[in-house]
Amino acid sequence: MERGKKAILGIDIGGSKIRFLYGGKFKEFSTPKTKRGFIDLIKKFPRADKVGISVAGVVNGTRVKISPNIKYLKNFDFRKIFKRVKVDNDARCFLRAEIRWLSHYLVAKPPSKIFGITIGTGIGRAFSGKKIKSFEYPERWEKEYQKIRDSKDDQKLARYLGVRLNLIIKKYRSNSVILGGGVLGRKGFFEMLKKRLSVEAIKARFGIRAGAIGAAMLWN
Repeated sequence: MERGKKAILGIDIGGSKIRFLYGGKFKEFSTPKTKRGFIDLIKKFPRADKVGISVAGVVNGTRVKISPNIKYLKNFDFRKIFKRVKVDNDARCFLRAEIRWLSHYLVAKPPSKIFGITIGTGIGRAFSGKKIKSFEYPERWEKEYQKIRDSKDDQKLARYLGVRLNLIIKKYRSNSVILGGGVLGRKGFFEMLKKRLSVEAIKARFGIRAGAIGAAMLWN
């Protein structure tokens, strides 16, 4: 970074964790239970010149209209906290970061119709080259997914997600999918799910950092 030039602060806000990326340093905290605790947390970080925010839910400009897993963020406007801020859905931020890596570092040309799927507190979906607003809302089957996820039966979860995700993949004629999110941290789960998907599955290069990286990239 050039002397005197401030880094961009990338913030990834999830239902269970909030992750910060600033000046090449990454930090993670549990998501506060209250709005006051949330505001206090995000105010602790350096006054960056620019801020990019990744958040699960429905986004309108710098405002979160609805966040299914963080109720206190309903109608929350980040411009009240940061002067120069851009906000986007978390799955789009995730996919933005991963596609940038594919484009820069792979010799072969990346697939053109890529799905990004994050599997965590909820299910995030994004599609390369398209801003699909319906993906900002939870899937109808998300509560059922959460119940199976919490049972810790990973084989059952892989079977369930295989069926559900293949329907989405088929609808949008995707030729590959990038998988990320906290559940991918379970030992062997990526391989279990990969076997059940109808297209090539790629494990996220940036892992849990992808959302914060993609948020910072909103200013690129």
